[in-house]
Amino acid sequence: MARVAHRSRVHMLTVAAARLEEACSNPKLAADLREAAKAAAKKRAEGCDYSEEDQRRIERQRTLFVTVPDTHALGRLKDAMLQRAYDLMWDGDCLACDALAEFLPSADVDRMFEAWHNDQDPKGDKKSKFYEAAE
Repeated sequence: MARVAHRSRVHMLTVAAARLEEACSNPKLAADLREAAKAAAKKRAEGCDYSEEDQRRIERQRTLFVTVPDTHALGRLKDAMLQRAYDLMWDGDCLACDALAEFLPSADVDRMFEAWHNDQDPKGDKKSKFYEAAE
């Protein structure tokens, strides 16, 4: 099972550090953000981010989600949940984003995070479907 705990927090800290470095901003703050991201990622890799009970809950949630018959309504629900998670990332609400991500297939969540990362590039003229829907 893919681990999702604090994935959005790690991603957001890493992206924030990169953006600060690109802007030639406060190097100490960028370094501190990178350290915070490393610490969160290490904790996640060591399995210290969620308890066994949390992992069972996530597995149960994802199993329930994938057992729902594949219908147009399910696709719309998944799209709405991914959009909400994307919007929560823009709002800086990592924990709420992770709570939604627990239910969704990991590959879809990874694509959403990648879109969020790419959509922050002010020079990028091609924005994701998530960005366009948030406007």
